[in-house]
Amino acid sequence: MNRAAVAIFLVVLCSGCPKRIEFGPEGELTDADTVYQRVVKNQENVVTLEGDAKLRAELPDQSGTLSMFIAVTRPAMLHLETFDFFNRPLASLVSDGQRFGLYQADTNTWYQGPASPANVSRFLPVMLPGEELVPIMLGQVPLIPPERMTLELDRKKGVYVLTLFRGPATQVLDVHTKYLRVMKSQVRGIPGYDLGFEDFLEQGGLIFPGRVSLEAKQAKTKLQVRYQQIKLNARPDLTLYELVPPEGARVVEVDEAGRELPAGAPASGSSAPLAPGS
Repeated sequence: MNRAAVAIFLVVLCSGCPKRIEFGPEGELTDADTVYQRVVKNQENVVTLEGDAKLRAELPDQSGTLSMFIAVTRPAMLHLETFDFFNRPLASLVSDGQRFGLYQADTNTWYQGPASPANVSRFLPVMLPGEELVPIMLGQVPLIPPERMTLELDRKKGVYVLTLFRGPATQVLDVHTKYLRVMKSQVRGIPGYDLGFEDFLEQGGLIFPGRVSLEAKQAKTKLQVRYQQIKLNARPDLTLYELVPPEGARVVEVDEAGRELPAGAPASGSSAPLAPGS
């Protein structure tokens, strides 16, 4: 048998081999509630993030990649800035959890009002409240409150498959067998979105995904954030979350639905948070 034939034979042979699975210090887990509790605990250890990233957006009418500065602090504080290829500022979003401010450089306009999903989506094309968006950017998955759950070990993919059930809703989670962190989340039975977490890295004893993706199938929208240089759980710079329009910008007040209000009209209060997966 020549070398080419041997190589082909080995590829075929190894393709049928089971994936080597690396478990954590507790070994293989077989109880669904135990895996669920570990996932919840491991998700809660990152509170703040600050640094640089690349944002990839795939929309029905266009796609592209932008550089982005990110600062987020739980539960819902946001500071996001995007830049073009030449590092010129394009837009910035600031939210203290209750109100938001959005600056669009091309029109020199500052929008402000309640930090509702409609207003946050002026910056990112997904209808999510800050209470959901911030945890996602911190590598966390909003979980449906389960009435029951099941657990399987997918040896081919090398992951735990934890499925949560609540009424007509199901949430299927691919869980890393060593880190016990969610790698993929799919919500079905209710309006929702899919999440993916990849390229896990360790920083100061924390396990964190270097890449976060969100796909809203109904909206035909996919977002991916690839972190570059970031700091986790550093003391937050609260000045980043101050809602101050740039000097000389045109200020526009909007309501919860994102509608512009007449000059001098009072803005309505902030919207209530949505349930996970809504």
